[in-house]
Amino acid sequence: MKTALLVMLHGSPYAASNEPALRVVDDLRRRGVFDMVVVGFLECNEPSILDAVRQCVEAGAQRIIAVPYFLHFGTHVGMDLPAILDEARQKWPTVKFFMSRYLGSSPLLTQLLAKRAREALARKERH
Repeated sequence: MKTALLVMLHGSPYAASNEPALRVVDDLRRRGVFDMVVVGFLECNEPSILDAVRQCVEAGAQRIIAVPYFLHFGTHVGMDLPAILDEARQKWPTVKFFMSRYLGSSPLLTQLLAKRAREALARKERH
């Protein structure tokens, strides 16, 4: 069963603001874990999330795992993204859709914040 990873980004009108997330997505593609890895933007950029879903379906995806690339739970994560995926389910009823939790809900984020703090302290002590 062909599986697509759909990374859902908010998007920014400033291209440089999108670059870090796009580098993460490129790294995911290179790892080859999923049959395809695509980006869909909620606002300001193309492709939209629905257009990205369409790309996946047209490329033969039978399952789409949607990951919200968001740090906080808010209206977009709680309402907007699920509504877009519901619309996609209606348009492509033979495709299975899964939505993961948003990035900020991971305990790995806490570990990363602590690591960054220790790194900053270590740099300060060296100077």
